[in-house]
Amino acid sequence: MGKISVIIPTHNRADILPRAIKSIQNQTRPVDEIIVVSDGSTDNTEKVVQKLAEKDSRIHLIAYYPGHNGNYARNKGLEAATGEFIAFLDDDDEWLPKKTELQMKIFEEEPDVGLVYASQNCIYTDAGITYQTQPMYRGDLSKRIFIRGEMGTPSQVMVRRSVLDQTGPFDLELGALQDYDLWIRCCLVTKVDFVPEPCINYYNSTSTNQVSANTEKYIHARLYIREKYRNEIAKFGKEFEKKIDTLVENRIAERCLRNGQRKDARSHALKAWKIQHTKVSVMLVIASLFPYAAVVKMRSMIKSRSLYWRIKKMWS
Repeated sequence: MGKISVIIPTHNRADILPRAIKSIQNQTRPVDEIIVVSDGSTDNTEKVVQKLAEKDSRIHLIAYYPGHNGNYARNKGLEAATGEFIAFLDDDDEWLPKKTELQMKIFEEEPDVGLVYASQNCIYTDAGITYQTQPMYRGDLSKRIFIRGEMGTPSQVMVRRSVLDQTGPFDLELGALQDYDLWIRCCLVTKVDFVPEPCINYYNSTSTNQVSANTEKYIHARLYIREKYRNEIAKFGKEFEKKIDTLVENRIAERCLRNGQRKDARSHALKAWKIQHTKVSVMLVIASLFPYAAVVKMRSMIKSRSLYWRIKKMWS
């Protein structure tokens, strides 16, 4: 069985970081290395990690000041990692106990798969709403990945180190979507599979200050990625390029909606409509008439798996 390294980037989260580390320690398939990267923390993060490391020799701390960003921290962790398999965990999330066991089972059974992601529980703490993401796509996603960021957050993913040696690390030019950018590069060189059951608790908020809440960074990242992979996208033809340009505007509209910028959400949805008429753009315009918390609540009420799949396929 291969060696697993886990990388946790953190910044001033000494209060909740132990929860993330404990969730790794509770895995039914133990990991071999836990690398905590403190990105310019000014609280007592270092003391907290050092105390935990006294009881668990697998824990290693990398700390520096001033901080840079999550990309930089994850890359520092990658430089230090010695495992054949690399997993990530954000400091405000937690793994469920069987995550590594279920992902490693797939790796061991499918040697041509280089990345395995998993379903997660999305928990909106302020709204009291929880729903489960449902993975849909596996295999060769070298085209599909441009339509949807199938893998989700870093906490959901485990990847072979040999794949990362081909793709390179996280792109330091990106202030958002750095994980999606890396998943694109992974999908261009390897097959993908998933664990259908939830393996992560992803804590979120309808009034969040997470990186994903910065609309300006998100828009820049969407446009940057579109240009970065222009040649790869063009290989699939003009209609596919048109579809991608429509999707970019719809994704920006989604983010504006999430961040409470309902007028901007309508504007981008209408831009998408002008490129290509889709039901998604219409739905986004309608959704922009309501607070995002109401949209999240509606999503959480979609309990039928078949209905979820029909909606997600339309969205994609």
